[in-house]
Amino acid sequence: MKEMNTKKRGPLLLLILVAFSLFCWDLATVDLATVAQGTFRYLKDFNSGTCDTTIVAIVPSDYEGLDVIKSRTSDLSYTEVENMVRKAVELQGGFDSVIKKGNKVMIKVNLVGGNSPSGQGENTDVRVPKALVKIIHEATGGDVELIIAEGSARSNDNPDEAGSVWENSGYTDLLTDPYLNGINLRLLNLNQAISDLEEVNLGDQGTAAPHDYKFHVHHEELKADVYISVPVLKIHNPGITCVLKNQIGTAPGSYYGYNKSNGREKDGSNTPSKIHPVIANQDWSEEEIVDLSNIAGIDYIVVDALMCLERSKSYNGNNQVRMNTIVAGADPVAVDHVCAKLFCLNPDDITHITLSEKVGLGTNNPELIKIKGASIENVRKKVKKTGSIQGQFGQSNRIWILSKKYDGTVMNTEYIPNEADLEPVAGENNWSEPVYFFDNMLDLLSFYDGATNMVSYAFTYFYSPEDKKAELKIGSHEDMIVYLNGVAVYSYSGLRGSTSELDDSKEINIIKGENRLLVKTLNRTGIYTFSLNICDYESAEQYGNNRVKGLFFYTAKEEPSGIEDRHSMSEKLLRNYPNPVTNSTQIEFELPYAADISVDVYDLEGRLVSHLAGGFYSAGYHKMEWTATNMTGNRVSTGIYLCSIKSKDFNNSIRIFVK
Repeated sequence: MKEMNTKKRGPLLLLILVAFSLFCWDLATVDLATVAQGTFRYLKDFNSGTCDTTIVAIVPSDYEGLDVIKSRTSDLSYTEVENMVRKAVELQGGFDSVIKKGNKVMIKVNLVGGNSPSGQGENTDVRVPKALVKIIHEATGGDVELIIAEGSARSNDNPDEAGSVWENSGYTDLLTDPYLNGINLRLLNLNQAISDLEEVNLGDQGTAAPHDYKFHVHHEELKADVYISVPVLKIHNPGITCVLKNQIGTAPGSYYGYNKSNGREKDGSNTPSKIHPVIANQDWSEEEIVDLSNIAGIDYIVVDALMCLERSKSYNGNNQVRMNTIVAGADPVAVDHVCAKLFCLNPDDITHITLSEKVGLGTNNPELIKIKGASIENVRKKVKKTGSIQGQFGQSNRIWILSKKYDGTVMNTEYIPNEADLEPVAGENNWSEPVYFFDNMLDLLSFYDGATNMVSYAFTYFYSPEDKKAELKIGSHEDMIVYLNGVAVYSYSGLRGSTSELDDSKEINIIKGENRLLVKTLNRTGIYTFSLNICDYESAEQYGNNRVKGLFFYTAKEEPSGIEDRHSMSEKLLRNYPNPVTNSTQIEFELPYAADISVDVYDLEGRLVSHLAGGFYSAGYHKMEWTATNMTGNRVSTGIYLCSIKSKDFNNSIRIFVK
């Protein structure tokens, strides 16, 4: 059995696996005994690492930097697609630091439909990897081995054959394409015989507990020096199919079954078995997406956003969305973040994006993502979501601190005095450390070790970039009360007919800055769950249920770096480093034009703490230091502060944590 893949693809894969314990919190304090694997994990036990600034390039067909400019509604020639790929790779920084001479490079495409021709939106447009092959060959002087790989769910059941999906989508033609003559290129069907597979044990870096954090993948994936993901952008149940979701194709059908649902015997025979249905309930979860992405160790990404699909991963005759765009980057989480926004979705609503950041696969922090080429605002299109329950809603908030359990079956008793005004501290006074739940319906029954006839509390803060009306999306099995900033804004009494997530809603008013949220729930029957999200209003359900733009949940001791205003403001760039702040922090901002500005630090009550800069500033990059002191030069107390940059045209801020 192969342990965690250690090829040099990124810092995460070089980390030493460390054991963690789910029992670090005083069990007697919270009445917690045993924990079902995969139900929850303490936030501190995620090995997230440190994220750096990354570049994502967006090149639509009408980008002014292209030699030939075409409308985004036009059909494109191969030459025009290749020029877009070249420009995107160039803007992102090129391959010099990614691919070396003599490397084996695996290009993982997304092939779904066996009868779907290239350019229809269901499969990665063959012109994109073709261009990529040509560019890499040139960059290395031909001293490189190139493999285009996929384990299509609809591939031929014979694991030794590529199947019609490769032929109909144009990929087999690449091997005889005169434009690629002399290039060391081959196709690889990852649905190979069991003997070609290796088991990878992710150990404590894994998240998919039903698999015991172990996956079988083709041995060539593990031997590749460079791994490039080339997905087609489309809507799917997990929110989007893009970089991370593309890695489901690395799970071989010879082991997990074709369509990734029926299963087959491990000897590679066609005898149906229960390998996959037993393991993963006949569907690939977000955790499996994250783990397979971790194993892949994605080094680079080129996204085919030429012809995209809404409502489904498969073309159905009327769900195409032409965008004529190529996206390139080296951070898979950041690229998925950008592509979600190109579909007018909130990246924080897509579990495999946020969870991948937690395990260290990249950044979901917009302040660390620098866009080159066209702006997101200029390219994005509003697309329809899938009609399934799983795809209609963004993920509920999954990180909370939890109280101990209180014996009782009524909700009108204050089990904690002045419950509406609680501001608990994680890890103190019978409250847990921050807990991450692996499902939208938080499994409190497992957390409280199966206890019934009890009441408990869950608490979180959230930051809103503005005062506004929002929609509280909520679900629970039994009674619950929701307090927002000390006011009961939602209550439910009784048993719901189902435990569907987010099946109720309530209009609420949220305030700019920090908000407090307390959820009180009752468990009598043994089904103890709830889910919660805070969404923008949208009259058309097919576009709705997106978390409020810029809204961010956090807990008091989580200290997430850079809780910033999540508006994609093209007028400026504002960030600081380090965050949290121990001694001092560098505050950076960029102006597209000269302007009179003021840079100030405020506390959460809106009181001025420190004036950092004011007056006329030229266009471009500027930097200044804040030493965590107030107007009189005294050290400020531990807490959250807002650094604001203002002019007559814009007013925005970031949050700074002072230790």
